[in-house]
Amino acid sequence: MISQLKSLLNYKELLLNFAKKELKVKYKNSVLGFFWSLLNPILMMLVFTFIFTFIFPRYPDIDVVPIFFLAGLLPWNFFNSSVVGATTSIVGNSALIKKVYFPRELLPVSVTMANLVNFTLELLVFVGFFLVFAMFNSRFLDFYKYFPYLLLLVPILFFFTLGLSLLVAALNVYFRDIQHVVGILLMVLFYSTPIIYPISFVPGGKIGFLYRLNPMTTIVSSFKNALFYLTSPSLNFVLYSAGSAIVMFLFGYYIFLRLEPEFAEEV
Repeated sequence: MISQLKSLLNYKELLLNFAKKELKVKYKNSVLGFFWSLLNPILMMLVFTFIFTFIFPRYPDIDVVPIFFLAGLLPWNFFNSSVVGATTSIVGNSALIKKVYFPRELLPVSVTMANLVNFTLELLVFVGFFLVFAMFNSRFLDFYKYFPYLLLLVPILFFFTLGLSLLVAALNVYFRDIQHVVGILLMVLFYSTPIIYPISFVPGGKIGFLYRLNPMTTIVSSFKNALFYLTSPSLNFVLYSAGSAIVMFLFGYYIFLRLEPEFAEEV
């Protein structure tokens, strides 16, 4: 696996070209371009803000509901878009795989990298939201003190997402039902991750313990600490998230390499 990772350096230009292609295809002939990817979390934020402010006002301790939702939706959208896109990345490029050799992992990696570019731009736009809401709530003026935590949290999220992306991309070559299963599991995972509700809503005991075993729970909670609560992420959450990211990446990449030799025949 280490030798395979080193060999990828010889294909870094091809990887960048694949990533650029993902971005170009996604926004081809689009008037708004990148802003479509930003529009999705903003619209979801507006819907959830309306529902939980006027219909089910259950968040008395959350002073700025839109920022609360965006802090969870942005990392989730990166994760969701990457996994969904990577699932069909091998099957969708069957003609290319049959014609020429290149490390097949470049395809799901390029999807994840393209979404990372979007995620980075969305975080920059998120700064604008901070500045707007800072006019009404002075505590957001200190947001810049906690942004450096993203230098740790973003790589953790990236490698966890990449590991899962490699796994589902490889499995989908042999079991085409995977792409449908992934959509269902992501929907379940969305509501079992503290995105639209605080983690404090989750009861303790065995249920709380099992709930926190979900790596996206600790990852999203850490993002919310840095982006909304403006506090340092929990050390236990960060360590667990980092460990989960390493395990998922190694496991996903291992399965991918084991299944890769038969890709050309199966696609």
